[in-house]
Amino acid sequence: MRVSLDDTDNDDDGRALYDGRPLTGVAVESLPDGTVLAETSFRDGIQDGPERAYHRDGQLRAEKVYRSGLVTESREWHPNGKLARLSRYELGRKVEEHFWDENSVESAD
Repeated sequence: MRVSLDDTDNDDDGRALYDGRPLTGVAVESLPDGTVLAETSFRDGIQDGPERAYHRDGQLRAEKVYRSGLVTESREWHPNGKLARLSRYELGRKVEEHFWDENSVESAD
């Protein structure tokens, strides 16, 4: 299920709700013209899966991957599309981080 972020609420425990029930699907933040700025994945109202942020031109700006509400990895890109930062997490705590400048030829794959 894909829903507008504007159509979601949060309960007292911080879970995302859609139509009064915990959301399983993707909440999308968009501009009035339909340009997608961000997408967040949920399972039973808890972040689970990718959370992505985009530049206005549609290019991916940042991505975090969640499992049961805890971030496991995050990446950020320079405007030219090259990887700028890679962070890895264990149990929600950052355990590794790498940075690249916009001219770097290194890859984190």
